[in-house]
Amino acid sequence: MLSDKERKVLDLIDQNRGEIIEYLRKLINFKTITPDKGCKAESDDYKDLQDLIRMTLEELNFDIDVWEIDSSELKNFPGSGIMHDRDLSNMPVLVGKLGGKDQGKSLILNGHYDVVPAGIIENWKHHPFKGEIEDNKIFGRGTNDMKGGIAAMVQATKIILKSGVELKGDLLVQTVPEEETTCMGTLSCCQKGYTADAAIIPEPTDMKVLVAVRGNLYGKITVLGRAGHAEMPQPHWTEGGAVNAISKAKKIIEALEELTEEWRTRPNTQHKYLHPDAIIPTVIRGGEWPVTYPEKVEIQFGTMFVPNTKNKLEEIEEKLKSVANNDSWLKAHPPILEVLDEWVYGAEVDENEPIVKLGLEVLKDLGFETALRGYGTLTDCVHLINCAKIPTISIGPDIKTAHMADEYVEIEQLIDTTKALALAIMRWCG
Repeated sequence: MLSDKERKVLDLIDQNRGEIIEYLRKLINFKTITPDKGCKAESDDYKDLQDLIRMTLEELNFDIDVWEIDSSELKNFPGSGIMHDRDLSNMPVLVGKLGGKDQGKSLILNGHYDVVPAGIIENWKHHPFKGEIEDNKIFGRGTNDMKGGIAAMVQATKIILKSGVELKGDLLVQTVPEEETTCMGTLSCCQKGYTADAAIIPEPTDMKVLVAVRGNLYGKITVLGRAGHAEMPQPHWTEGGAVNAISKAKKIIEALEELTEEWRTRPNTQHKYLHPDAIIPTVIRGGEWPVTYPEKVEIQFGTMFVPNTKNKLEEIEEKLKSVANNDSWLKAHPPILEVLDEWVYGAEVDENEPIVKLGLEVLKDLGFETALRGYGTLTDCVHLINCAKIPTISIGPDIKTAHMADEYVEIEQLIDTTKALALAIMRWCG
């Protein structure tokens, strides 16, 4: 049930929809692409975007803290996903804090400003960094994942305060880099001690309440063979003959598929809102010459798992051992398993948490059919929930074009997200 103050704020959001749209278009103009591994941010776009947000929040009397992350100083722990050698310079973190007027509950609004690369530009009808508008949609990289969410949370805050509403509880706004790779931006906020009674990340969720995400581990399996002339008959390997690494790698891939099939029905890999655990071969490299037995094959894989999982590495190792024990060559020359990135835990928030109930209530009052959902991939909620122990949900627009060419957000969903956040802020902080 909407109060008079809430109706006033929602009306102001409708009246200021043009400003909300233009704010998102400004954010899209900044090319804040997540640097590839071994690379660093080179342009000023990352800092310039944060300067825009900083100025907006300073006008609303927020206290501002801005810093760059030194990944080597972050505290490591199982599931953190930290890459201590990653250069995060030139990609600042911003936290704005507005102190409450009374003893209300505190809230964090968190959003990542880094975006994935645009890919093949010719596949875009609309420029990926201009925020072009057509058919009541705003196009551009990050429009829904998740600069649209950042625009919504900043503008919701601005309109609430401009309307004269005074919040009883503290409100913190965090804009961070690096969600698309390591989530070290939000982890840095947690390790700096920023906390609250709850948090909302306006990631795209199809206007549902996100309560669970899977964790992940990425690795590589090297399968060895023995080179030899492919046109010449070969004796058994124990007599010096060639061994085809591709044929041996086939057994490894079949074993990974068996593991996924096993996880599909095993009780401890099931979840109410998430798909069961899976391990997916994603890259394969092998062989050097058409007439030479391949002596090495590399299989890269990703494995995704439900939040109660501690680490998949030991189970993968056991599966590889079982394959090797049934093959004389592989038993003598075991596959080599390497971790490419540090594993990252999944996360979930209890359905009975007050912030979850509030999210459902807000969406219902805005006329949406309410539901809880999970993500097959992770978000920055993993650190807010696991590291900082903050109950965290996500509410945001449609996710279907995230990471695609001609990514877009529907204007109405951008406005609806702004309204949902505004109601959540007012009701939570008081």
